[in-house]
Amino acid sequence: MKRKIGLLATARKKASTPSAAIDLYISPLFVKSVQYAQNHYDDFFFFSAKEGLVTKDQYIEPYNVSIKNFTTSEKREWAHHVIQDLEQNIKPSQCKIYIHGGWVYREFLQPALERAGFQFEVPLEGYSIGNQLKWYDEQNQAKK
Repeated sequence: MKRKIGLLATARKKASTPSAAIDLYISPLFVKSVQYAQNHYDDFFFFSAKEGLVTKDQYIEPYNVSIKNFTTSEKREWAHHVIQDLEQNIKPSQCKIYIHGGWVYREFLQPALERAGFQFEVPLEGYSIGNQLKWYDEQNQAKK
């Protein structure tokens, strides 16, 4: 059976001091996505504009970098590096990826995942932020 791996977006809202990635990002959407990932996936990673692929315990300094400011070629290069790093941790044949994050990231991550041979799904595709928060609340409540 394939492992279920979450690939979660980080957040603009961050703690003011260097922290492990799982603690650095403090937006409600990020916190709820982490709770969901902890209950539903075999493992999970984060992706950030500045750091690329990030592990839960990776120590990060607060930063202010947005993928929205990247050129198209920078976005493609960023996605390529995220997937290269992901392949260092897991093999495409051994897992299915569940992407939690906005189109501004997925536009480049999805084709890179396909090229690398990863199967993936976007559970919240098309959901507004408000509906994502509601969905996470419902899913996280059901798991308790």
